[in-house]
Amino acid sequence: MDRLSHHSTRFSTPAIHPHPGFRLCAVFLLLLLFPALSGAQTKRVVIIKIDGLPYGLLDSFVAERDARTGKSQLPWIDYIFYHRGTRLANFYVRGMSLSAPSWSMLETGQHLQIKGNVEFDRYTLHTYDYLNFIPFYLKSAAGARIDMPGVEVLDSLGFPLLVDAFPHEQRYANFQLYQRGMRFATLQGGLEKRFLKSPLELWDEWTLGFEMRNIFFDQMERDLIQKLDDPRLRYLDLYVQSFDHAAHHNRDHQSHLIALREVDSLIGRIWTAIQKSSLADETALIVVSDHGFNTDEKIYSQGYNLVKFLGSATGGGHHVITKRRVMMDYALKGMNFLVPLITTTTRDSYYLKGQSTDYPTALLDFDGNERASIHLRDSDLNLLHILLQQLQRNDLSLPLRRALTDAFFNTLEERRVGWLNTLDELSEELSVLRTRIELQRKLWSALPKKFSPEDMEMGRDDEAKRIFAQFDRWIGQEKAYTEYLRTLTNLLSLRKDNFTPAKLKIGDLIAKGSMGERNSIHELQNYIVGVAPGGFILKPDGSLDLQKSFVRVNYLDLLHEVSVRNNVQPGVANRPIDIITTRISSDLVSPLLNEQLAPDVVWVYGGAEKQALILAREDERGGLSFRYQPIRNLTQDANGRLNFDLAPWQSDLPLRIFEDQQLEVPNNDRQSWLSKWHTDLEWFRALHRTQYSNGLIGLYEEIAQHPIEKLSQDEPGISADERLSRRFIKRQRALIETDLLLVANDHWNFDVRGFNPGGNHGSFFRIATHSTFMLAGGEKTQLAHGAVIEEPYDSLSFVPTILALTGNLRDDSSPVPVLWDKGFRRFPGRIVKELFADAPPTRKLAVTEAPATR
Repeated sequence: MDRLSHHSTRFSTPAIHPHPGFRLCAVFLLLLLFPALSGAQTKRVVIIKIDGLPYGLLDSFVAERDARTGKSQLPWIDYIFYHRGTRLANFYVRGMSLSAPSWSMLETGQHLQIKGNVEFDRYTLHTYDYLNFIPFYLKSAAGARIDMPGVEVLDSLGFPLLVDAFPHEQRYANFQLYQRGMRFATLQGGLEKRFLKSPLELWDEWTLGFEMRNIFFDQMERDLIQKLDDPRLRYLDLYVQSFDHAAHHNRDHQSHLIALREVDSLIGRIWTAIQKSSLADETALIVVSDHGFNTDEKIYSQGYNLVKFLGSATGGGHHVITKRRVMMDYALKGMNFLVPLITTTTRDSYYLKGQSTDYPTALLDFDGNERASIHLRDSDLNLLHILLQQLQRNDLSLPLRRALTDAFFNTLEERRVGWLNTLDELSEELSVLRTRIELQRKLWSALPKKFSPEDMEMGRDDEAKRIFAQFDRWIGQEKAYTEYLRTLTNLLSLRKDNFTPAKLKIGDLIAKGSMGERNSIHELQNYIVGVAPGGFILKPDGSLDLQKSFVRVNYLDLLHEVSVRNNVQPGVANRPIDIITTRISSDLVSPLLNEQLAPDVVWVYGGAEKQALILAREDERGGLSFRYQPIRNLTQDANGRLNFDLAPWQSDLPLRIFEDQQLEVPNNDRQSWLSKWHTDLEWFRALHRTQYSNGLIGLYEEIAQHPIEKLSQDEPGISADERLSRRFIKRQRALIETDLLLVANDHWNFDVRGFNPGGNHGSFFRIATHSTFMLAGGEKTQLAHGAVIEEPYDSLSFVPTILALTGNLRDDSSPVPVLWDKGFRRFPGRIVKELFADAPPTRKLAVTEAPATR
C-alpha cells in the first residue's frame, strides 16, 4: 500500500463554515483568499455510476477466488481499485436508500430536496416521475423537454449538478436519472448497430427473438470509450442499472456474481481505454453507487399490498392512486408508460362509490420496495364532502338538516382563515407567473430555431430548448393551480343565509383530483372516512355529534398493527411495517421540552409505547446536532396542542439503537451518551455499523425541510415579483410532502407492481445504506494505491471530494469563483480528506484544523 494506512486516523474537528450573515462581497473575498484544494493534477474524471451496488457484497466477491484461474472473482475491480486505487469501506447513503433521492444528493452535494422516486402535488396531482425515461425521450423528440424531471426540479431550486461544473464542450454525460440534455445520436447508433445487418442475420435473430435489453447501454459504452480519445473532455460518466435489476429478482449468490462479473468486465474495458488515452496519467476513474441491497439467500422477500389494504373498509375504503400499475407484469395496460396516474378503485368506499376517477382519496408511492409514502385527502374535505352529499337529499328531517348545515359551516369557518390565506397568496403568485409566461413567450420567439455546429458544441441549442421547456411547464402549472383556486373560491363564498345545497355541484366546490392540505397529527389520529353504521347522532342540544356520527381511523395505530397469518419463513416477522414517521413543527414541541430547536422535528412511531422524537438544532455555522428523545403516547387535540410522555432509553425503540452491539460510544456508557446532544458526525461514527446504520441522521434528512438559498425571501435587493416567484416554487416543494412515511420490517417490501423475490432497498438498514465509492488514477492524480479508508462518509461527501480532486474547491468547502457564478455554493458535507494526505506541505486543509494557505 502506498500513501494511506489500511485503518485511517479519525478526525473529530468539524469543517469550518462561514457565518450565514456574511454579505456576498465577503463570500467572494473568502473565495479569493482560500486556495483550491488540490495538490494533485486530476484533469479528467470518469465516473461509473452503478445503481444499487453494495460495498459488502462487492468486497466479498473480490476476496473470493475463482477455482479455475486462482484470481479474484472480480479481477478488474481487484486490480484497479484494491491494488492500484483507494476505496471507502464505510460509505453510506445519507438519507433513504432509494434511487431518486440518493442520486440527487450524489449529483448536487447538497441536502435532500427530492424525497421519493415518485412525488405528487397535493393540489393538482401533478406527478414528478423521476425514474420513467420513456416520456422524457418522447417529449425530447418533440422538442418539449431537454432534461429529466429531477434535473428540472433541481434547476428550479438553484442546485447545479456535478456535471455543470464542467463546460458543455468538456463533458460527456450519458443517460441517467439526472440526465441533462438528450443524446439522440446514441439512440440512433444503438438502433443502427442492432438492426443494420444483412437480411439473413436479421431473419435468424427474428426467429430466435431480438435481444433488446442492452441495445442502448452497449452504444453508451462504445461512445464513452471513443470519447476518451478526445483530450478536451474533462468529465465523462456512465450509468449502470444491470446489477440493481438482477438483485431485485434474484437472491442467490450465483446470479449476483454473474451480474457483477459483467460490471467487472465493463470497468476493465473502460480502464484499458483510459490507459491508451493521452490523459491517462491525469485521469481518475471513480465508481460510486447510490445504495446497497437487503438480500439473503435463505429468505424469499415477502410482499404486502398496501393498495389493497387502503382500499378495504378497515383501511378507509380509499380509491388509491399510484404511478406504477398494480401487478404490472400481469396487465397489458402496464405496457403504457405514458399514463401519468393509475387509479385502483375500491368497492368498499364509504361515500364515493363509482367516483374513483373524480375523487381519489389516497396517493401511494411504493416505489423503493422497503418504504412507502402515503398522501391522504384532507380529512376536513372528506367531512365537507359527506355533509354536502347528505344535505342534497330531500328526505332529511328538519332537526337533522339544521344540525348538518351547522356542522358544515362550523368546519368551513374553522378552516376559513387558512384557506383564505392560501387563496390570496397563490393568487398573487399566479399573477406573477402569468407575467413571466408572457416574457418567456417573447424570449422563446426571439431565439433562433436553427443552430450552427459550433453553437451545438457549446450547448446553445440545449439552452434554447430549456427556455421553451420552462415556458411549457409554466403554462401547465398556471392552468392546474388556477382550477384549484376556482373551487376553493367557490367553497369559501358559501354563506349560511342563502345556502341551497340542492342547487350546488360538489365538483364546483371541492376540487376533483386533489388532496387539499396535508393532514395534522390530530387528523391522522381521527381521520374521517364515512358515516357511522348507526347514522348521524344528535347531541341533546340538537347539534351533530361529530365523534359518534362518523367512521374514524387512527392511521398510526392501524398501520402499525397490520399483521399477516400466512408467513411461514423463519426470521421474517409477521408485521410488514416496522416504523411510521412524519414531520412535526418544532413550535409544537419546543415548549414541552424547554429547548430551542430547528424548525422541524421528526416523530418516529413504533407503537403507542415505543416512539421517539428526533430533535435537531443548528449552530451559528449551520452545523447540525441531534438528540433522540424516547417518548410514548403522543397525541394532538383538535386545537393543535401536543401531549406525550417522556420515556427512558430502552430496548425495542424505533431504530433499535440501545440494544445494538455495534453501537460505539465512549466507555460503552449508552444511557448517558444517548441522552445527550451530539453533532451529526458524532452520531454517524457511533451508529454507522449498527443494524439501522445512520438511520437517525437519514430520517431527519428524508423528513425535514432543508433551507434552499435560492428561494430565500430575505435576500436584499430582490424585487417583489421575484419574492413571489420564489414563494411559489417553495410552495410547490411543500405540496409534495406526504402525510406518512412507512418503513418495512426486515425482508418485507411494498412493491405491489410485482413483489421482489430477491433483494430490496428503500430502508435505513445498514445492508441497504452501505454503498460503494472507489477511486483509481494515473500517477499525476496522486491517488493512493491499495488504500482503504475506514472513516465513515456519506452522500454529501461525494461532490465536494470530486471537485477537490480537480482543483475546483476552496479550503473552506466553497467552490472556486467560476463555479460560484454557475450557482454552486458551500457544501455541507466533508471532503474525504484521507485522499489528500500526501498533498504538498504548503497545501493545508482548513477542514483538518490547519490554517488555510494564503
